[in-house]
Order: sequence, then structure tokens, then C-alpha cells
Amino acid sequence: MNAKKYAALLLSAVLLTGCGNFLGVAISPAGTSTEQAMPVSEPPQENYTESAERMDAAETKASPRELTEEEVFAAYDRAVAAYEWFEMNPLPCVGPMRQENGVNYQRVNYAGIDTLNDLETYLESLFSEDVIVRLLDREAPAPRYRDIDGVLYARPDDRLADTGKGAASAAVEREEDGSYLINVTVDLLDRDQVTVTGTEFYAFPYREVNGRWVFSQFELVY
Repeated sequence: MNAKKYAALLLSAVLLTGCGNFLGVAISPAGTSTEQAMPVSEPPQENYTESAERMDAAETKASPRELTEEEVFAAYDRAVAAYEWFEMNPLPCVGPMRQENGVNYQRVNYAGIDTLNDLETYLESLFSEDVIVRLLDREAPAPRYRDIDGVLYARPDDRLADTGKGAASAAVEREEDGSYLINVTVDLLDRDQVTVTGTEFYAFPYREVNGRWVFSQFELVY
């Protein structure tokens, strides 16, 4: 298990007015990790019976290739950025406000994400269904994102990073079943926002579900 050191969180960020203007905190690896060995699958031998072909196919499907640390950390960075769209600064927005159920929304201006279905499709490349359902919260009276006249709109409220959180470190751990854990440790700060008073630990499972590598549990650590 190779540790990754993450940069200190930006805890003095200023909340700006308007949708998508908040300068969100990003956690990214400070250095380049050592790649894990990536075995090359051997092509199945030619078989002349249907049963043998089915056996080869089953064995291939049950043996996904090993991911490198860089791939797992890159997926984590993308997941953090997407999760921020819901819990911190939303996707960039433009134009006048529209009201739905008494709540202000503004039109999303982000290439490739024009509707709620577009957003859901992107999230499917990062998270399991349970996480996506919780994020989109389609049954809520004032969800973070919704379609208005067939176009994606966002609720433009933001939040700052937790000033009680400091530097974070992370490591990739491979499980016996071939899945991975991103283990993140975050420093807890005193009121002076300098003195470390303890640590907080998070573990995010990254596993293959229906042919896709996704995080089955996730949250922001700051």
C-alpha cells in the first residue's frame, strides 16, 4: 500500500455571489505514484466445444485486470469534483433566475451536461446507483438540480470548506476480492486553524459493478 500525500485544504476560501462562482477545494495527489503491476491477460485458447468456450468466457469475465494507483487516484479526483457540484459549488450557471416551488434556480452552462439525464449519465461513470439516487434526490421538493423546460438548472447556493479540517493524506489498498479502498486521513484543527488536535479517517470502496468501476460509498472529507 503506497501512501499519497495530499495538499492542505483551502480553508480560507471566500464565498462569492452567484451560481458556480465559489472557488471549491480540490484534493489531488502531490506526487507521482508508483504503478502497480498490470498483468496482460492471455488470449483464450481456441476450443472446439461450446461448453469449453463458455468456460473460457466465464473465467475471463471473473478476472478483471488490476488497476494502477494512478487510475484509482484519478477516479477519486473526478469523484471529488463531481460530489462538490452537489455539496459545495454547483456546476457553472448563467442567465436569470427561475423559480420552482418557491426556490431559485439558474441554467447550467457546462459542455456536455445539458439535461438531468446527461448529469446522471456522467455520475454513472463514477458512483454506484445508491450514491447517485442520494445525490440527485429526484423526489425532493427542492433538489440541487432539475430540468426546467427540458434544460438543466441548478440551485445556486454554495458552502465553504470545513475550517476545522486541515491536511489530508490518502492511500490505495487492494482487497482480496480484487476491489480497492481509498483510505483518507484528515487532520482535525483547533480553533486557531493551525494546531492539529486529532485525525479523521474515511474509507471509500472502489469496485467493479456491472462492468463499471465505481465508488459504492462516498462523501466529501472537508
